[in-house]
Amino acid sequence: MKKNHKTIIQIIIGIAVSVLCLYFAFRGIDIKESIEIVKNVKVPYVIISLILSVVIIVFRALRWECFIPLKEPIKKRTIIASVYIGYMASNVLPAKLGEVVRAYILGAKEGVSKSAVFASVVTERLFDVITGVVILSISLIFIPNLPETVLYAAVFLFIISIVGIIILVFLSFNKSFAHKVFNKIFGILPQKISVKLIEFSCNFIDGIGIKSDIKHIFLIFLYTALYLIGQIFTIGFLLTAFDIHASPIIALFIFAAGGFGFAVPSAPSGIGPFEWAIIFGLSLIGVDKSIAAPYALVYHIMGIVPITIIGFIFLFALGIDLKSATKRQ
Repeated sequence: MKKNHKTIIQIIIGIAVSVLCLYFAFRGIDIKESIEIVKNVKVPYVIISLILSVVIIVFRALRWECFIPLKEPIKKRTIIASVYIGYMASNVLPAKLGEVVRAYILGAKEGVSKSAVFASVVTERLFDVITGVVILSISLIFIPNLPETVLYAAVFLFIISIVGIIILVFLSFNKSFAHKVFNKIFGILPQKISVKLIEFSCNFIDGIGIKSDIKHIFLIFLYTALYLIGQIFTIGFLLTAFDIHASPIIALFIFAAGGFGFAVPSAPSGIGPFEWAIIFGLSLIGVDKSIAAPYALVYHIMGIVPITIIGFIFLFALGIDLKSATKRQ
């Protein structure tokens, strides 16, 4: 019962956040003008952008396999299907359950250990956050007329993020060394505090899921690069469809802004925070809100409808019950 209450509270808070963000995102929008803008978009560019947005998810799936610390090979089709189903679940279920669903499916279909799969999901998300901060900090430097304090903050975040990536890779190779360091650092604190900090830190390091060899480290960065290049083209074509002229670095900035918006606890598929983040990001490069708002809606719909349909197709093809998968959380 307590668990049900907690879930209900999470759903209510998520809906409240979404409604609030939607209000601020679309406040003052001229609806008629926005509808006219949508009518005049260049459809071929939208179609190309749509196809790319669906296809490039394959790179994320291939990268995820590199995060799973197992020697046994995993079927590519299963891991790709799991990722699409995970996206679908995040689009239709509350509390970002897509991560749970994809982990469950991979475990059920490939016999992968639960701890290894969830460790890989946590590590991948941590890597995504660091990558997102790097992209955001670099792209901010190229946006004109920003206050100097913002630029200094961007440089600082970039340095911190690079250091974070180096530490993440290093610890994946040297977990026993990390244990010794934590014991040294936290051992000087009072026993009650030090024991908890050492236990938490060691558990976190042990939970880092990654194939600790040069080949897979290289593949992680390669697939990430290919995915980001795909995002540059996806967003670039959609910007062109709306007659918004922007450089590849600005396209990456829009991608990173949307990613952080999606990460905010909200209703399914990040409705609200995602739109607000995209509109705010476009406003920084001088795009009028009457254009940014319909762009954000089309961009979000592109990320929901086709991937959700494909996810359901994979779900039925694998013979998985979505209800059973979510109960494994």
